[in-house]
Amino acid sequence: MFLAVCLLVQTVVALVRLRNTQVLRQAPGPYQGTGRRPVHGAQFKLSAPPPRADREETTPVLGQTVRLRAWCDLHLSQLAARVGMVVCVEFLRPDGTRRYRSPVWLFWTGPRSGALADLCSRYLWRFMIEHLFRFLKQHLGLNAANLTTLPSAEHGMWLCGLAYWQLLLLAEGVHGHVSPWRRPPQPSQPLACSPRQVQPDSPAFFVRLGTPARPPRPAGKAPGRAAGFRPAPRSRYPVIRKSQPAARKAARPD
Repeated sequence: MFLAVCLLVQTVVALVRLRNTQVLRQAPGPYQGTGRRPVHGAQFKLSAPPPRADREETTPVLGQTVRLRAWCDLHLSQLAARVGMVVCVEFLRPDGTRRYRSPVWLFWTGPRSGALADLCSRYLWRFMIEHLFRFLKQHLGLNAANLTTLPSAEHGMWLCGLAYWQLLLLAEGVHGHVSPWRRPPQPSQPLACSPRQVQPDSPAFFVRLGTPARPPRPAGKAPGRAAGFRPAPRSRYPVIRKSQPAARKAARPD
């Protein structure tokens, strides 16, 4: 389970999505003094949550009205040591009704003093991260090199990240290749072209930009020796032996 990593690394907090049929547990009640101390409390079913939440707010998130409700001090049955907060995210229409049939349930293990809208926006940014990794794998060769050592793998990942950052910087310097069946970029967009549209035009831009490196040496077939050139014969040196051949033959047993 991914949440089990948070028990080993105390500096890591988790924000994960839960199934709509997930059943969590509340904190156990006071100890009665008989038998084993209870680990789990009453059940908390996401399919039928309590009507009263610990926190509730309605706020715009990424251009949409969202109703957020939160319940604290809950944990999973398989991981009772990690206590967190459950957040219910409901996207609303202008008339106040739910836009989607099922809400989004999130489980947060970090501090509970922050705004619920920040947790919702952080999770929505997850889809942008997924698109980033898909682009790195399909178009920049993130997993194309079969590297066997950790330093070389980290070096390759940093190179892919640097290439992606260069494509972002080139978005305003190139025209970008837009397929005929795609909508042309709008002036109101934060980036004139996407990294995938910038990538085909980036080699021509780098050729125009130039490089401070020295030009490569000419390669190909060597011109050979000049006409009439006669190299001097190589110097000969006597072979150094540890003992004379006759002495070795006399010392050899019959």
